[in-house]
Amino acid sequence: MAPTTPASRCLRLARRVATAAVTAALAAAPLLAAPPMPVGPGYDPDRKEIEAVLEDLAAWLPGEWSSEPQLHYERTVRMPKEGEHELWYRTFARIDAPQIGPYVFYGQINIAGRDGPLYGRSQVIYKASIDEARGVVLVRGQAIADAEKFINLQDRPELWPKVNIDEDAINCDFIWRRHGEQVIGVLEGRTADKRVNGPGTCTFMSSTGKEFYSDAEWVLSPDTLWLYDINTLGGVRFNGREDRTHTRLSRARPYRCSVRDADGQRSVDSYDRGGSGAVKTRDGQSLQWKLLRALYPAADGTGLDDQLRLTLQPPESDEVLETRRAAPKADRVALDARGVQVACARQDKFGPLPTG
Repeated sequence: MAPTTPASRCLRLARRVATAAVTAALAAAPLLAAPPMPVGPGYDPDRKEIEAVLEDLAAWLPGEWSSEPQLHYERTVRMPKEGEHELWYRTFARIDAPQIGPYVFYGQINIAGRDGPLYGRSQVIYKASIDEARGVVLVRGQAIADAEKFINLQDRPELWPKVNIDEDAINCDFIWRRHGEQVIGVLEGRTADKRVNGPGTCTFMSSTGKEFYSDAEWVLSPDTLWLYDINTLGGVRFNGREDRTHTRLSRARPYRCSVRDADGQRSVDSYDRGGSGAVKTRDGQSLQWKLLRALYPAADGTGLDDQLRLTLQPPESDEVLETRRAAPKADRVALDARGVQVACARQDKFGPLPTG
């Protein structure tokens, strides 16, 4: 065995260091060269499956929707850190507008209820079609020009031939796919440069010279529509919530309520997602009745129960003085207390939305 000298020890150490460096480089090389791993699920629907998504969208979206059940839960059970969600009453209707396409929808938002004021710039025309190349139902929406002329368009078929959209001016696509028993729409930039912030986003330079960014998701089933829409301009959020949580809309169904109180008898058209009216008790006290189908804390203490409730309450209050309970889609529910009688019966369809 050769004697060990300082020079030989240095040579062996240098060889080990070099070998370790080469091994590390070889191990790292594939990591550096490999493309980024894909994120999220993949989709490979055939045309029939895409057609089924369009059919469900056309069947489920039209109708009237309210976020009153969500707000009731937040006010009576748990308030989010950011505060309660907005109280929206949203209406969607499929309209006959062949000048736009075979699948055309109109939507608008009323604030706080069916008879509430119109939410500004909420009147939108939507065109839906099949994009087989992308494997999605493609929806493009545009706010109506001269919107005040088309309020409650769903009830005014004589105006349907007069609406149109400019698809070339639309920057963001709304792409819909099936997820189990739901269909989900997410926003996506129309071209690759508008998708720089990732899937489900749309970014472009606005006419003001500031960058516009949008992120949206709608989750639709026959009775629920959860949605969030977040918009920023120049990095400043002007629409949507910081906590990015959904506004939870529930499908409303029409009822007609017969009311008898100290002021006499009357009939009121209402609905099961927060319809209400004023009444006066036998001793002259002013109260409010409310018809609300919602998810309530379960009677057995575990989970939630879907119930229809007819209540008497002080005006503008969540305090409940009297309650009558019924099945979620009950044909009738009635309350008789404190000299007030209210009986609500299910109707086949809604009448026109209130005007003014």
